[in-house]
Parts: sequence; structure tokens; C-alpha cells
Amino acid sequence: MSKDLIERLRPLSEGFDKEPFDAYKLRVASELPNFPECALESWIYRHYSQINDYSFLGFGKMVFNDELWSKEDIFNNIKSYYSDMIDSLGYQIYERHDKTWLQKYMLEHRTWNVPIIVYQNNSHPNMGKPYHLIEGHLRLNYFRTIYRNEKETLRDTHRLWVVTIP
Repeated sequence: MSKDLIERLRPLSEGFDKEPFDAYKLRVASELPNFPECALESWIYRHYSQINDYSFLGFGKMVFNDELWSKEDIFNNIKSYYSDMIDSLGYQIYERHDKTWLQKYMLEHRTWNVPIIVYQNNSHPNMGKPYHLIEGHLRLNYFRTIYRNEKETLRDTHRLWVVTIP
């Protein structure tokens, strides 16, 4: 992936002056025509500083599939580079007394607010298999903690973006 493309994907300004997503989407959507709006916003726009972690996959080749997965498949089949990336912060959902909006949402709805993004990994030995988490680390941390403590309260199915590269 070219450094020029990576630079063109950078949101204009930062912090409180960050380019609004609607303006960003108009500016960059043609650069990533396969990206659904939700994935563009929750991954590339919100986590721009981390996109180099996966640019080697080739954003232009990615195909996104909106899928419903069972809670068991999510818990058992989604991995990361290291287990602590998906199992280190989940405890906060129960222990934090001043819950964040995301913690409140997940405890009330028993699912995440937007789908996590996973990559169907058939060829990269250093990445999690069979599916590697790309975006949604905190949401998956919370999910896994709820699963371990009160699995029966989670919804039976949850939406995910599954990325494949033909």
C-alpha cells in the first residue's frame, strides 16, 4: 500500500478540531470503495494512527461481509497477535464504578454498538487464526468477560464485519 494513500486517509486536524466524519467520508470514500461506511468510520477514521498495523493486507483488496455469529463462535474463533490484546481490559466492565458509555451499552444490550471487524486469516502465520481481530479490541474484551461470567445473558448472535481478501 502506498504511503500516499495512507497520508490521504489521514483525517484533517486532530482533537476537537478533527475533520467531521461526514466531510471525511466525502473526501476519502473513493479511495476505499469496498469499505462500508460503518467500517470506514470505526476503523480508518477513528483509529487512523493504527492503520499501518494492517496496511500490508492491502485495503483496496478487502471485501467486507456483514455477518451474524453465535456467541460461541466469537469467543472461540477470534484471536489476535497476543491473547492479552483481547483479554486484558474486560474486567473493567464489572469493576469500574463510573462506567463508560460503552460499558453501559454492552451491559444493557448484551452486544456491541457497532460490529467488530475481523480478518479471515488463511495465510499470515503471525496473525490470529482462524479469524484475527482488526478493530473492536475493547468491545471484544468486554464481550469475552461477560461470556466467561454470565454467558447466558449475552445475545445468541452478534454482528461482525468479516474481511476476506480474494
